[in-house]
Amino acid sequence: MNIVNIRFRKTKKVYPFFIENVDEYKKGDYVIVETIRGDQIGVVLGENKLNNVNLESEEDDIKIRKVKRKLTEEEVSELEILDEKAKEAYFICKKIVKRVLPEMNLVIGEYMFGGEKLIFYFTAEGRLDFRELVKEVNKTFNRRVEFYQIKYNDEGRILNSFGKYGREIFW
Repeated sequence: MNIVNIRFRKTKKVYPFFIENVDEYKKGDYVIVETIRGDQIGVVLGENKLNNVNLESEEDDIKIRKVKRKLTEEEVSELEILDEKAKEAYFICKKIVKRVLPEMNLVIGEYMFGGEKLIFYFTAEGRLDFRELVKEVNKTFNRRVEFYQIKYNDEGRILNSFGKYGREIFW
């Protein structure tokens, strides 16, 4: 098995994943990977430097998941529709947040693959009690909605494609 770096579409975070057939995947391919949040779509960036390391021993704490499969052309075209729906959902949720919990700064919204779950990323000064917000947002969208708090530097990376120390990231 080989390891490739996969960049998630919205959060732009990069993680290593196993692939079984190296010839099947190339840089720029859209793939489905299983995460703790469910199936997510990522983009193959290339081989990982861990390829030369033996990860078969049980003593290693490195848990790298497998890439499920490559997206078909129809599924890739559906991504644009999901992105448009997520953009509309973001603006609807932004209005609700402004009314219910003004100290929350909503950063971006994302539909999971298949559209069954909606995730919003936000920043805030401290911990927030957003139970009332979740109830209202769930009623509005009629699906499972989750909120994840991110750091301010993550917000900059997501919105502006900037990395560590303010350097612009070129993919």
